[in-house]
Amino acid sequence: MGSVMIRVDESTRDDLTRVASEDLGGASADEAIRRLLAEHWQMKAIAALDAYRATDPDGWAEYVAEADREDRASAPTADVWDEAA
Repeated sequence: MGSVMIRVDESTRDDLTRVASEDLGGASADEAIRRLLAEHWQMKAIAALDAYRATDPDGWAEYVAEADREDRASAPTADVWDEAA
C-alpha cells in the first residue's frame, strides 16, 4: 500500500508521537494509529457484548452455553503433561 498525508493539528501530532514513543515502544506514527484503531475496535466489540448481555439475558445465556460447548469440543482429550510423566 502507498502512503498518503493527512492533516492534523500540531498538538495531535505531538500527542501521537509521545504515545508512540512512551507507550508503544517507539512505534512509528502509522503503527501507533493502527494499534489505536485496533484498540478502538476492541472497545466497541466489548461494549456491544456488554449491551447484548444487558438487553437480552436469555440470548446471552445461550451464547455463553454454546461457547462453553465449543470450548469443551475443542479441548484435548488427554493432558499432554500427564503422558510425559
